[in-house]
Amino acid sequence: MRYTNIQFLRAAAAGGVVLHHLGCHAPALVGVDPAGLRHVLLAGFPVPLFFAVSGFVLTGALQSAPPGRFLVARFLRLYPGYWLAVLGAVVLMRLRAFTEYDRWLIRFVDATELALWPAGPGRCPYVLGGVEWSLIYEVFLSAALAGLALVGGRRGLPWLAGGWLAVLVGKMILWPGYAFDMFPHWTTIALSPHSVPFLLGVLAYQVRDRGRRLWWAVLPAVAGLLLVAPARVADPEWHWCNWGLAAAGVVWLAAQFRQVGPDNRLARAGDWTYGLYLIHNPLVLAVLYAAARLGWAGRWEPVWLAGLVGLAGGLLFGRLEAAVHARLRPLVKADVGGWARGLARRVVRLTSPSGRSR
Repeated sequence: MRYTNIQFLRAAAAGGVVLHHLGCHAPALVGVDPAGLRHVLLAGFPVPLFFAVSGFVLTGALQSAPPGRFLVARFLRLYPGYWLAVLGAVVLMRLRAFTEYDRWLIRFVDATELALWPAGPGRCPYVLGGVEWSLIYEVFLSAALAGLALVGGRRGLPWLAGGWLAVLVGKMILWPGYAFDMFPHWTTIALSPHSVPFLLGVLAYQVRDRGRRLWWAVLPAVAGLLLVAPARVADPEWHWCNWGLAAAGVVWLAAQFRQVGPDNRLARAGDWTYGLYLIHNPLVLAVLYAAARLGWAGRWEPVWLAGLVGLAGGLLFGRLEAAVHARLRPLVKADVGGWARGLARRVVRLTSPSGRSR
């Protein structure tokens, strides 16, 4: 079953990220402070929601795909669009459309960035404005989820995910603050509490068809986690876990209600939100820097224009990215192993003495 209501959550999370970043960039560049765009919900909830959605959806994908094919699908989902967005951002930098920290001087993109390798904070100048940190976790968690499925199978997956979650909770109690870097290192990423929303999304999938009649109790509990708990939780790790628990609750609720049709326009737009998430920062910065150069400081028009360009331009890029992914998706079912074995046999024949004599 495809849970199309999840598409609305993707759209809401991506829109929240765009608005929050707009609220962060505007004061420094045009001297206007849309403080409401830095509300605690916009600042803290969208990315945990993304992670919880991923945990839920990817667990469902593993029910019908072996781990190897699952990893190929994740590679095709995450990397081509990301590389396309990096190319677009570098072009804007070379054109000096935005010059934050003189980043237009970048001539080469670090291989660490292209691979989304967890190299730790300050390793390279991420050209998409820092959103890469969540993609680093997405890559790691996708690979880890496939590994858990390979070890425990479908039945053992929730138990292994729950055990991992328990280890993270124990880490936060016994070793607070450790491995909580936004840009993780490969030696510590497995112990990062940033993985909590994803793991809760995995567990939410296990109970997607249970307790449906209790939605009326879950809904106010989630509202409390979103509206009340943030003001009472000061520790950043537990604050993040609170968002993760709320995000998993929202995902579970989305699965309980009647699913919208796949042709619903808003649901279809959910397929474009990955591209929106990737490219919105360069687009917003390009408008705000242009406004600053034109002397439009202190005016609200550039702020709303930057928001419009970030949202509309991001969705257009998202549509392009979705089209590219649709073209690449059939490769998931391709017999890559057979193709590689055939190529190896040809190379052996060509390099063998009998092959060279021909």
